[in-house]
This record gives sequence, structure tokens and C-alpha cells, in this order.
Amino acid sequence: MKKILLAAALAASALTVAAPASAAIVYEFTPGGSSASAGFTVINTFDTAAGITGSNFQIKVPPADSEGAPPANSIPSGTPYLSVLGDGWATINFAAPVSAFQFDWGSIDSYNRLYIVSSIGNRIVTPGTNFPTAANGNQYLPGTNGLFTTRGTAGETFSSITFISDANSFEVDNLAIPGIPEPTTWGMMILGFGGIGAMLRRRRQAVAFA
Repeated sequence: MKKILLAAALAASALTVAAPASAAIVYEFTPGGSSASAGFTVINTFDTAAGITGSNFQIKVPPADSEGAPPANSIPSGTPYLSVLGDGWATINFAAPVSAFQFDWGSIDSYNRLYIVSSIGNRIVTPGTNFPTAANGNQYLPGTNGLFTTRGTAGETFSSITFISDANSFEVDNLAIPGIPEPTTWGMMILGFGGIGAMLRRRRQAVAFA
């Protein structure tokens, strides 16, 4: 039943993509690049399957085998990653709509597809067609291992993404979105709030003793 529902959703999306689009959605690929770039924070390193729904996918660890190869561009190397196998899919819902997202895409194949749920209509990204990059599955070259970024440039937002593959495999690592402070930033913010609170307490005390 899940496969039937997904197929119906993809068919509707394909119609959306085929129509002339005024949508300002931009796809960027940086050969050999890795997530997270400036302004982005990694929200999923795919160490576990938590937060992922789908079918026929795995959380894998190196070395490469017949069911997946770690994205050659990921930093640090040798860590777990997501591998969507043949006829499989894996969906991630963002906690709130985001204006952009990015991830490390490894050994890009023509049978990999990215299904994006967007505020202006859903999209399917397929290497070699509307995403013109090498798609021969090479596990090492920068042309097939790099940083893939999707941005909305006119207020568009994205609520979920689904990785789909018709054969082994669609390999992904380090999903990132913009606008989340790093832990050190949170620490500085907490210290700042603490300082403001202390100042307010001193002012109240000064008024009380005046």
C-alpha cells in the first residue's frame, strides 16, 4: 500500500514539474564539497534510523559493499550513512518548513531520485535530467560525490524530502538546514541571557535600597 501511495504522489509531482514553472527553486551541486556549508547546521548524521520512514533502506557503515558506498566527500569519513536500496525509499520530515537544505550525495546514479515537498508544488530531482551532473555511480570522483543544496529564492519553503532509488543504492550523509545555532552559539546566548538577568536584578536592588 505504501508503494502505491508513493507512486501516486510521484505521478502528481511529475505533472507539476512538466508544467511551466515560475518557481524560484535552485539546485546547486559542489563536486567534492561536504555539508555543512556556511549558514547551515547538520541535523542528521544518519548514525541511526531515527526520524526516517520508508522501505528497503539501511543505516550502513564503511567499507563499501553491494548495498552501498559511503559518500567519498563526507567529513569525517568512515562514519555511518543512509543507503536506500533498489525499489526503496526513505522520507524525512523537517520539524518546521525550511528555506533550504543540503546533504552529501555519494556515488550519484541515474536511478536515484529526490522527491521534494515544497510550498509551491512538489518536485522530483533526477540526475542527468533536471539535475545535470554525472550519474554513473563512481564511488570516488568529485563529479559523483559532492554537496547537493536546494534553495528557495522567493520565499519558498520545504517540508519534507524523500530519497528514492530503483537499484542499489542512493547514498546520503549529513543532512543540514539553515538557521540553527551551533551548541557554542547556544552557550553564548545562555551566558548573554544570564548577564541581562543579573543586570536587571542589580537594578531592582538599587531601586529597593534608594
